[in-house]
Amino acid sequence: MENTRLHKLTQDFLDNKLDAAGLQEFYALLGDPGQREALTEKFMELTGSPDMDLEFDPSLLPLLDNVKSVDLPRKTPVKRMRYWRWAAAIGLLVLAGGIYRLTEQHKRTPIAVKHNATVTPGKQGAVLMLADGSTVLLDSMKNGVVASQAGTNVVLNNGQVVYDARETSAAVTAYNTISTPRGRQFNVVLPDGTKVWLNAASSLRYPVAFSGNTREVRITGEAYFEVAADATKPFSVHFNEKGVVEVLGTSFNINAYTDEPLVKTTLLHGSIRVNKQQVLQPGEQANIDNNGSITIEDNAETENAIAWKKGLFVMSSTDLPALFRQISRWYDIEVNMKGELPKRSFGGTIDRDVNLSDMIEALNIYGVNCKLENGKLIVQP
Repeated sequence: MENTRLHKLTQDFLDNKLDAAGLQEFYALLGDPGQREALTEKFMELTGSPDMDLEFDPSLLPLLDNVKSVDLPRKTPVKRMRYWRWAAAIGLLVLAGGIYRLTEQHKRTPIAVKHNATVTPGKQGAVLMLADGSTVLLDSMKNGVVASQAGTNVVLNNGQVVYDARETSAAVTAYNTISTPRGRQFNVVLPDGTKVWLNAASSLRYPVAFSGNTREVRITGEAYFEVAADATKPFSVHFNEKGVVEVLGTSFNINAYTDEPLVKTTLLHGSIRVNKQQVLQPGEQANIDNNGSITIEDNAETENAIAWKKGLFVMSSTDLPALFRQISRWYDIEVNMKGELPKRSFGGTIDRDVNLSDMIEALNIYGVNCKLENGKLIVQP
């Protein structure tokens, strides 16, 4: 390859200016032993850094297909930042392609770790409890009618539960509960057309037909709602027996896990009222503490709040305990934290479909000492 092209690719990579096509070209060259040597020489020429011994396994090249970018701490001095950007590029070559980017605010110390088992990520699946108390394991059901109750058919259609009301009876109110175990997520279309996505370790209780002048449901865990508009029947979501969100027609996310320090309600579209006192506008997030006090975050990172629905872990100044709570729920694994963990915050994006071993590998590269041991994830300083 021409020296000018090598120079431009290396310079643009170090300056974080490569677009998606440029990154793919750069990583492909980095995986070519002949070109990688020339790229390394160009890197040392541009940065004045000492020689580095770079190792690479060519069999891992196909994993680069999903690599998007590498982010680095903003406060890192330029020369050291460029070194770490280069080192991160090498590190990404030996990680699964589902890891897009991961940054950490402090010093990184790579730690080798051996994995004694393969823990796969979560998937679509849920348990449906019918009005009579019987349960249906939706993971194993085929498309079609899975139950009929109170004049309504419950239909499974390509991983989604839909309620098809044939007739309604105001005298009978039948309730269903759909629950996602740890390591599962699912979505359901309620009788009024409202769409609900459930994250792992969550549940939704609702009537098989909405009668009267209101539409009320209850959740635990985390759920994203796209509420069907009906001005004559306000929609309300009760969470943890402690609060309620009232809406007419809108899209919002509620994170109400009991092991989280705050209940977070994030509004994407429309308007909602939280606990009958605070009205949110699109782009705002209500944070409710254990005492019921509400604080409003303007210009909330709404896309981050619903990243789970799109199959992503998105971190923004996320500390280690919060990160491992997400990992525990999604991979259905017990996390054992030994000792006091360093106060670090992470930012970045990781696919939720990577195996746990790949997640561990990424965290270890960024100085988080963790390993699988006897079916548990052990984390220690």
